[in-house]
Amino acid sequence: MIDVAESSEVPARWRRWRRWQRWLAGGVATLVAATLFVAYGWQPAAVEGYRSSYESRYLDTPTARFHYSRTGSGSPVVLVAGGAQWLYSYRDMIPELAREHTVYAVDLPGQGYTTVKGAFAYDIPAMADALGAFLDTVGLSTVALVGHSWGGAWSLYYAEHNPARVDRLVLLDSPGLDKPLASQTALFSVPVVGELTVKLMGRTDFEKSLRTAFAHQDRVTEEVVNENWHWMSRPDKREAFLRLVRSQDYSATDAGLARLRARTLVIWGEADTWLPVSYAQEYGRRIPGAGVHVIPGAGHNVHEDAPEEVNPLIVAFLEP
Repeated sequence: MIDVAESSEVPARWRRWRRWQRWLAGGVATLVAATLFVAYGWQPAAVEGYRSSYESRYLDTPTARFHYSRTGSGSPVVLVAGGAQWLYSYRDMIPELAREHTVYAVDLPGQGYTTVKGAFAYDIPAMADALGAFLDTVGLSTVALVGHSWGGAWSLYYAEHNPARVDRLVLLDSPGLDKPLASQTALFSVPVVGELTVKLMGRTDFEKSLRTAFAHQDRVTEEVVNENWHWMSRPDKREAFLRLVRSQDYSATDAGLARLRARTLVIWGEADTWLPVSYAQEYGRRIPGAGVHVIPGAGHNVHEDAPEEVNPLIVAFLEP
């Protein structure tokens, strides 16, 4: 025999359970909707009021409106910065090279103050094509290329496919081998998580990431952080960075190493925590005639972290 009070309690408990389920489902749906809105709809505000003192020029091509600098006179050298970097990263190198060369430092799509025109792929062939478009428009037929990190991979690909246009190539802690990507960028490759991470990134987060590319922390001054964060805080640059992370396939650059004809110098920071120094040694084995220099106590941004050691090596390498 069922007690009346007990039997009336069962539907009451069931109703409470159903209400809790509906509340939970509604909360989860709201959370998912909010997450997707932040990831794909909301745009963070860019930093306003900061003005870089760095001298710059602009050049229009069908691909992009390129932001660049030109310094010195002599044989042309083109400097290509790495990911989340711009031509400012070469501030210590430009004056040294400009004593004997015309030095062009250029922001490729997704970097600094260059703006793309229309759809852009952001993969390695597209970035190399953009570099070619800049060289064509500025009127450079044969150049020396210096590339750091991603900028080195794009320069490497360009040199592999345009051997007549690149006579010397300098790779600074550059990916390009068909090996695992830097662990620091892995989070950005995950759908939704990558969007949230790049959009919610603030100046403090950016500075923490930037510091991992330096062994000498005193090199990461307020000016260095501000000069990079100002443009990187823009919504279009955050989106471009995400697309760059997800588009860097180094199988093609790796496959072309043996046919590289440009005289090549590889410089690597021994304390690089982004890409191991063993990559430099492999470049030295696989690129015909390549020279390799490992800089003790320097990090991934080797040219900024140890300019006193790096700049003389490049000056000597570019001598006739």
